[in-house]
Amino acid sequence: MIAGMSLLAFTAEAQNSFSLNGKFSTLKEEMKVFLNYRLNDKRVEDSTLTKNGAFSFKGQIGTEPVKASLSLKPLNSDPSISFIERMLRTDEQDFFLEKGIITVKGISTAKTAIISGGKTQSEYLTLQARLKPETDQAAPLRAEMIPILVRTQGKGMDTIKRLQEIQQLMGPLSQKVDAKEQAFIKSHPDSYVSFDLVKERGSIIRPKTFEPLFNGLSDRLRNTVSGKAMAKKLDIVKKTAVGVKAMDFSQPDVNGKMVSLSSYKGKYVLLDFWASWCGPCRAENPNVLKAYNEFKDKNFDILAVSLDDKKENWLKAVKDDALPWTQVSDLMGWKNQAAGFYAITAIPQNFLIDPNGVIIASNLRGEELAKKLSQLIK
Repeated sequence: MIAGMSLLAFTAEAQNSFSLNGKFSTLKEEMKVFLNYRLNDKRVEDSTLTKNGAFSFKGQIGTEPVKASLSLKPLNSDPSISFIERMLRTDEQDFFLEKGIITVKGISTAKTAIISGGKTQSEYLTLQARLKPETDQAAPLRAEMIPILVRTQGKGMDTIKRLQEIQQLMGPLSQKVDAKEQAFIKSHPDSYVSFDLVKERGSIIRPKTFEPLFNGLSDRLRNTVSGKAMAKKLDIVKKTAVGVKAMDFSQPDVNGKMVSLSSYKGKYVLLDFWASWCGPCRAENPNVLKAYNEFKDKNFDILAVSLDDKKENWLKAVKDDALPWTQVSDLMGWKNQAAGFYAITAIPQNFLIDPNGVIIASNLRGEELAKKLSQLIK
């Protein structure tokens, strides 16, 4: 019986194995190749060296194809290059890793290599071909943005203005990409590529656009573990949508005193989810502070929930950003109970709640919060 069970386990393992073989035709020096993907919710990072441009990986995946990335890096990276610049300039390509044989054919870069093998990767290449007009137009704009973004000091008004111009040019391209991706999802309801596109849109769910895409997926995909998790999150988000009564909770403030959301009844209150380690959150704090100072004496307040897990980091960020409103946290990081109630899987996120405890807006950014409050509070 034990031998039989071992044979079954070996057979299942063999069925989910992959072999990735690659060759960069003009690459003579040794380079390090990295393969990254997730297996059972854990990050897997494998690496190997090229030999006359050739390399290979072997491994196991689960029962479903997974999104992976292949990157190529020189053995001696320039230490003078900042982490941000290195990240922005990474020679990397995403693809779908699935059981069987995968082939990589390139000249000297991972980004321009042709990766083939498997039904899902073939579908992914079909999508990439449809998006090529937009990605080709966006490429020089992204390249121009890199030196602006890595230059952390000394940005003049001309530079900032150009960055804003690039962002405006990127806007219509992003809208076209989104439309094409949605069309692909609708025409390929049983594809893991479609499933991945829907999952990407699930970081911050907007039910009006997300629910039709999710419900359009095949029963098979919606009933996977990840599909069921998305369905659960969608259900929670619908319970925290505009027009719904905000769910109450209580958490300790910076001094350990319990504070409940319901204690703000009778006021307009912004429920703000953030963390000390979240760059976009910290960048948004000055906008929130400006709105707070303008409306704090007009029946408006803020309750901030931190997704930190270290109190000293949380308190330092509160002090450094000069945040005067009440801060609470159970210091459970992403497992924060209030974050679970509100299906928070990405930050910053916020909810504007009226004096009756009803959610009237969400994810107000930049000047949007002050503009909304000026409409409500005369």
